[in-house]
Order: sequence, then structure tokens, then C-alpha cells
Amino acid sequence: MKKTEYSEVHIPDAGERQLELDAEKKEETALPQFAKEVPISTKIREDNDTITLEHTWKDSRCENIRAKVVAFRQGESLGDIHMVNARDGADTVSFTHGKTVYIFRKTTKDIARALYNAYSRLQGGLENIVGWMVTVLGTAYVISKVEQTAWCFDRRLARHDNINFVESDSLDSGQKRHLCDMIINNLAALHSRRLVLGTFTLNSVLIKNDGIKFTDLRGLRATRKLSFCVEEFKALMQYLFALGMMGSEDRYLAIATYHAANEQACIEWYKEKTGAAAKEALQITDMLETEIFS
Repeated sequence: MKKTEYSEVHIPDAGERQLELDAEKKEETALPQFAKEVPISTKIREDNDTITLEHTWKDSRCENIRAKVVAFRQGESLGDIHMVNARDGADTVSFTHGKTVYIFRKTTKDIARALYNAYSRLQGGLENIVGWMVTVLGTAYVISKVEQTAWCFDRRLARHDNINFVESDSLDSGQKRHLCDMIINNLAALHSRRLVLGTFTLNSVLIKNDGIKFTDLRGLRATRKLSFCVEEFKALMQYLFALGMMGSEDRYLAIATYHAANEQACIEWYKEKTGAAAKEALQITDMLETEIFS
């Protein structure tokens, strides 16, 4: 196991001190906020493919996000992001750094670390989690990134050149059907790994040229009880129909697709509901359809 530790101390020279004085007189809005103030010292630790920075700051009334501890995968350009021009404690923050959009989502330190550590084993169908952070004020964020052109239904994210906002009502019936197919297949694949998303809305979807990714994974968790997966599928179907994303002609194919990918989960769900084993798959799919649309 590779493990390296060393420290850096930031001592401003005369020119930097003059810049600080000038900044007090007139704020230079063209300069990103995270570049205006830096920690007074930084301890750097490398452990396998993870770099962890521990920053020390001078006292300040600044309410912006300032990193106290930030961990990220080697190769990510997060090492020079000390400060973000957003209020510490904001639920979701996104910004462009280089050619990459980074998304900070507020959570607990344990969840942020768990998502980061588990991502290398999860990956498929999920947004790219690249790090986590704890701020000076004690707020924890999980950090993901978007490198390629994408489309989303969340206005908070669609403020960047490579993330475009989509209104669900602007989609035609064919586009809605194709999107729902991708969502159901993505959820079925997630459930086949005994993972549940937590809560689903269209804000949970990031559309890319090669398919979709689930974003905002703060509710993601593993489950031993497979029937939880089926209950999440039911809730997702009800949501998509209520939103007008699916028509009545689409529902049975969606149920059959999900059942084929998660047959054992559906078998367990049916037995829990009825107290008896299903004699054939049609009994299960018919009951799913009844429960979703009754």
C-alpha cells in the first residue's frame, strides 16, 4: 500500500499581500472566489489512488464553502479548489473548473465517504463520484463531475455550457417512451446488484449521448430484502405515469422488462404479498400491474 504524507505552508509575498489589500477596496468579480483566498497551510496524504488534503485557514467571517478536508482520486483537478463561491450549507452547488462541471451535494461525512469508496465497485449507470469534502464549518459534501455534454431536468445544474436544461413537457411521445425505457433498464440493473436508489424524480436523471446516469446518489444503499427493490420500482412507475411520461400502452412491457431482469426479487415480493409462491410469471406481472395502477 502506497502512503505518502507531506505538508505545504502558504506564506504570501509582498505582491500577494498587496493583492489582498486591493481586493478589500474593490472586488474583482472576474476572478473565481476559490482563487482569492488560500489556506495558510496544507497537509497532503496519498493513499493508493486517493489524495487527501487537510487545510488550515486563518480566522474569517467568510460564509463561502472553504475546504477543511478534501479527498479525491488521483488525476482529478480538485487539489486547487480550496474555496467555492457558494454559501456553506447549500444543498446542491455546481460550478465549472477547467472543462469539467463539478457537483457538490450536501450529506453526512459517513455517506460521502461511503459513496466515494464504493463507487469503483458500482459505476455502471451512476454519475461519476470523484471525491468528498468537509468544510471549515463542518458541512460534508459528496463530489461528482460531468465531463461531457449532458441534459437534465434540474435547473440548478443547467447553468453550464455542457449541461442543458430540458422541460419534460417539451418531449414528444417517442422521446418520452425512449427515456422511460432507459430509466427502467437502469433501475433494473441497479436492483440486480441489490441496490436501491432511495427517492426518484426526473432530477435524478442525467441524459448523455450514450444513455442516462442516475445523479444525486445520497439515498443509494444496499438492501438484503429484495422486495424493497420491487416496491421502489412500483413507486417509480407510479411517478412516471402521474407525470405523463408513460402511456397505458407502455406499462406491461415495462413491468415485463423489470421482471425479466429481477425475477428472484419479484418472486420474493409476490410471496410476501400473498403468502404463497407464484405458479407462473404471469401471476407476478399481473399483480404488479394491479398494484401499480389500482
